[in-house]
Amino acid sequence: MNKKEKKIYFLPLGGSGEIGMNLNLYGYGDDWIIVDCGVSFRDSETPGADVFMPDISAIEKNRLNIKGMIITHAHEDHIGAVHYLWPFIKCPVYTTPFSAYLLKQRLVEAGLEEKVKLITIQTQSKFNIASFNIEFINISHSILEPNALLIKAGESRILHTGDWKIDDNTNIGTKTDEKRLREIGNEGVLAIICDSTNAKVEGYSGSEGSLKKGLKKAISNCKGMVFVASFASNLERVVSVANIGKELNRNIGLIGRSMWRMTDAAKAVGYITNDINFYKEKELSKLKRSESLAICTGSQGEPLGALSRIIDDNHRFFSFNKGDRVVFSSRIIPGNEKVINKLINKLIHRGVEVIIPKNNDIHVSGHPAEEELKIMYNWIKPKIALPVHGEAMHIQAHANLAKKMQVPEVLEPQNGFLIQLYPGKAKVIKKTETGKMAVDGKSIISTDSKVFSYRKKMLFNGVILITILVDSTGGLYRYPRAVFTGVKEELKKEDIRNFEAFVNELVENFIPFLEKNDNDLCLSIKKKSKKYTIAKFSKDPLVEVDILRL
Repeated sequence: MNKKEKKIYFLPLGGSGEIGMNLNLYGYGDDWIIVDCGVSFRDSETPGADVFMPDISAIEKNRLNIKGMIITHAHEDHIGAVHYLWPFIKCPVYTTPFSAYLLKQRLVEAGLEEKVKLITIQTQSKFNIASFNIEFINISHSILEPNALLIKAGESRILHTGDWKIDDNTNIGTKTDEKRLREIGNEGVLAIICDSTNAKVEGYSGSEGSLKKGLKKAISNCKGMVFVASFASNLERVVSVANIGKELNRNIGLIGRSMWRMTDAAKAVGYITNDINFYKEKELSKLKRSESLAICTGSQGEPLGALSRIIDDNHRFFSFNKGDRVVFSSRIIPGNEKVINKLINKLIHRGVEVIIPKNNDIHVSGHPAEEELKIMYNWIKPKIALPVHGEAMHIQAHANLAKKMQVPEVLEPQNGFLIQLYPGKAKVIKKTETGKMAVDGKSIISTDSKVFSYRKKMLFNGVILITILVDSTGGLYRYPRAVFTGVKEELKKEDIRNFEAFVNELVENFIPFLEKNDNDLCLSIKKKSKKYTIAKFSKDPLVEVDILRL
């Protein structure tokens, strides 16, 4: 790239090819900005790690001059990686008050509060980052203060929608600013970078305000305690449920750390007033169950979520009784079907009534369905459409819709695609290095690391640990020892002795060369042990050999 030329680039490193861990870059001349810095959770391919984020090595290798990071909203897939990745980027972070409040807590926990320049920008404001001019635009979503961004680079204007929907019937959340979006479209837009999550969903996403009837019906006429499970970040839903609970003369409490964290943030910035009294868990547990309503975490079957802890009798103050009711006011995130079904089955076995969403009665999505996408394209009338925030099938469906809406240029981005937006026709310049990093203990490592392949090997086939003791003369001090872990349920002593004899023979053949060829011996034992266990046990375990010299 010729940094002196005033070209405009778009580079997604996360979120284009998966739902989650969003991280996008915009380049203009020598200046770059990052939009969002998120994580994703759970991955069967990387056992032992629960949090994932984009690999940002392309920033360093291409020496990108990062001038600032903008957070559009406080969902984990947009904000959750800031405290992990900021030490490698070290730039100012810009966001609105609610997100700033939550981010500051993370920075304090990570010991970064004094290092990160966190700049709070009011909603519907304009500000500059180097050669970029940015405007926050109100939109609707399933969290407070979601923002679309109007990014001006030179004479060109780009609309980055963030996560959004159209909702004109909100309680405490913002409405999508139709007036301003129409103005932007009339003024001319080079490109729209737009949410694809629900591009395959027909119709409209539905309004938060429309849920009152369904939620009230789901909560009413229960002789036991009612538990409403929802995403903690959906404070619009929390307030709706709390208001319904008040109408039904139930005591309202919150269960789960993230519920309290989110409501405390909303109170701190003025979205939730003191007329809603949330009981603490201990206080709520002492009140009459038939008059109580708990809004809790764990709707996705998370092991540490409130629902799982209560059903497994691991909660300090609550357990489920026959006649209680659990209302799932949330969608099933793809990949969580098994754990959620397992949770529901446990609840049913305990005699708990379970209510799940049907046709937008107790839950609506925070992302635009087909008809809302069409409306957005009619408002903005972009020259270029770049669908992001979705898997390949969502991005393709969105791209096809954009073409039907007569957008002149439509590209289907993938993580690592460096796309030139201006001048000339939009095109992919090159594929930069990308990937996924995992939080593993206190380290951040690539998901391509051998440690995960070893773990998978051990998880599915077990491990054999072989210890070989060599005396000072270079001969065997004693018979090789082998420990089988997770290889076979019933392993006879004779099987172990036969295996050790097999290893002993291999070592004896190697004795003349032991001193200089320990590595060769290890490799030989590993290779031949695998053949032995496949033939004997139909298993291919991980084999580790340890040669100790006395």
